[in-house]
Amino acid sequence: MTKDEVKGATEEEHAAPSKKGLKKQQKEAEKAAKKAEKQAKQTTDQQSTDEDDFAKDRYGVSPMIRSQQKLDRTLVRVQTLTPQKADELIWLRARIHTSRAKGKQCFLVLRQQQFNVQALVAVGDRASKQMVKFAANIAKESIVDVEALVRKVEQKIESCSQQDVELHIERIFVISQAEPRLPLQLEDAVRPDGEGDEEGRATVNQDTRLDNRVIDLRVPFEPVDFGVFSVPHFRAPNSHKLVLTLPASHCH
Repeated sequence: MTKDEVKGATEEEHAAPSKKGLKKQQKEAEKAAKKAEKQAKQTTDQQSTDEDDFAKDRYGVSPMIRSQQKLDRTLVRVQTLTPQKADELIWLRARIHTSRAKGKQCFLVLRQQQFNVQALVAVGDRASKQMVKFAANIAKESIVDVEALVRKVEQKIESCSQQDVELHIERIFVISQAEPRLPLQLEDAVRPDGEGDEEGRATVNQDTRLDNRVIDLRVPFEPVDFGVFSVPHFRAPNSHKLVLTLPASHCH
C-alpha cells in the first residue's frame, strides 16, 4: 500500500462517525423530540384549560383605572363583619396577610390595619380550579378586591380578629401587586428578637426594620396590660414635698 493510499484510508476512518458518536447523536435527537412533544402538549393543555375555565371573568389582575371609570362597589370594613351580616354578599378591599392552598380550595387571611378575617376560595359553581390556583399564587401584602358571601362558622377562628364569620369568595381581583419576595415577613417581625433562634425560626433585626419601615409599620401590635391604681401619700412636716408609699405588690 502506497503512502497516499494509507493517508486516504486514515482520512476515511476519521470521516466515518464512531459508534459512540452515533449513539450520542441518537440520544440528542430523542431528547429534542421529547422536548418538542412536551411543549406541544403544554400548548394543547393551556388552550383546553382556557376553554374550560368558566370563571375566567371572576378573577385576575385589574388594569390601572386612570380615572377613566368609577367602579360600582360599596366596600365594607373588616371590623364590621359580624354574624349580623351572615348571608350578605359584600365587596371588601384588603391585603393578603397569609394564604394556604389545600386540594381544591385555598384559605386566605385578609387584613385591614389590625383587623383580619378568614376567606375561602373553593372549586364549585362560582370558582374554577384555575381561580383557586390564581388566589393561592397572589403574593402576600398585595391589595385585593373580593366579592364574597359572609358565612357564620361553627367553631371560632382563633387566629383572626373576626372569629365568628368567614368569607366565601366569588370574585377576586388584584388591585396592587406586591413583590413576590419581601425584605421581611410580618409573622417574623412580630416575633421578639432571639425568641425563634432555638426553634430555627427567623427574626427581624432592627436595621432591617428601619430600612423597610413601611412594611414594619404593618406589624400587628401586641396588647399591653395597663392598670391605674391609687397611691397613698402624706405631706412631711415643715415641707412642701409629698411622700408616696407604694404597696409591696408594686415594688419590684
